[in-house]
Amino acid sequence: MAPSTLNLACACRQITGTIDISNCSLPLDLEFCHCYNCRHSSGQLAISCFYCPRAPDNGPPTLKITSKEQPVAYKSSEELIRHFCGACGASVYISIPETGDYEICSGLLDQAEGILTFKQHIFVANTKDGGLSSWIEGPAWTGWHEQSEFFQPPTKPAETTEKSISAQEGRESNEKAKLKCSCHCRGVEFYITRPDQDSTHVFFHPPEPKPQHETQEQNEGEWWLRANGTKYLAGFCVCNDCRLATGYDLQAWMFAPKKNIRQLDGKEIDFTMGTLKTYSHSPGAYRDFCGKCGATVFWRHEEKKEGLIDISVGLLDADEGVRAEEWLEWWTKKVEFEELALNKSLVAKLKDGLKKWENK
Repeated sequence: MAPSTLNLACACRQITGTIDISNCSLPLDLEFCHCYNCRHSSGQLAISCFYCPRAPDNGPPTLKITSKEQPVAYKSSEELIRHFCGACGASVYISIPETGDYEICSGLLDQAEGILTFKQHIFVANTKDGGLSSWIEGPAWTGWHEQSEFFQPPTKPAETTEKSISAQEGRESNEKAKLKCSCHCRGVEFYITRPDQDSTHVFFHPPEPKPQHETQEQNEGEWWLRANGTKYLAGFCVCNDCRLATGYDLQAWMFAPKKNIRQLDGKEIDFTMGTLKTYSHSPGAYRDFCGKCGATVFWRHEEKKEGLIDISVGLLDADEGVRAEEWLEWWTKKVEFEELALNKSLVAKLKDGLKKWENK
């Protein structure tokens, strides 16, 4: 029997709520928005949302925030207001004042199978390279759905190999290159530099076993470096901590040494800079997000993983597109913690798309 009520809660449970779905047909349509505002106000490659069902006779949306605390509101445009937890940073919902609609962020629900089904991608043209739509197959509109054209994805760029570029040549030619990153409100801004000779200086306590995403082509222990040391690794995590602290099912991270992440003035990254806020979900583990617009920024565990930082990929402003393939090599063989995924059918689509994309 289908449930009549959905429950939602963020990672810290400061925000909880319910959605009445007794008056609607299941499953509900889930869509990914790829626009600049959504990416930079969330830190995601694309945000996954569904329209909140309304009460009978076109009544108000049935979302009820049941917690004492209310989400922080951030007006990202004239049309949209984003609501997120001020303690852990999780995106909760987006309100549309003109229509009175709510779009619910899919990652905070207590169930997804049979409740949500992927329908489409919108505003994909804003990505330049197709972004997440290249990996989750489905209708991909250049703008608003059914009011624009289908996006035509570019061909996969040629991969950088050890034969085509040496580590030394890459470092010399790119030593001044900077990849700019920012949240939507620009309360958090920084840049990433190319890997260099010091990018291997990361320490694990205790020493970490060889990760699943390390290959024989990589130097032992330096799994975060790719393409002969000229790019960084990026990949997806669908663990419960990421889902509940971001509000979304699919978290894309890139991994870079702390020394390669700089403030705009060139100083080493400071986790108290600008509008950054920090949430600790377990001893020694920290998530950093923008306290004004709610964007996920960093994940770090400086006690166990000294000097290596996870950066939310949706903040990157790469000239070539949102996948930043001149900077990143995407791990296509596994989605981390897929066994913990709430929306298993969605993760299965992602896995299948990554495999097809790799073999193109």
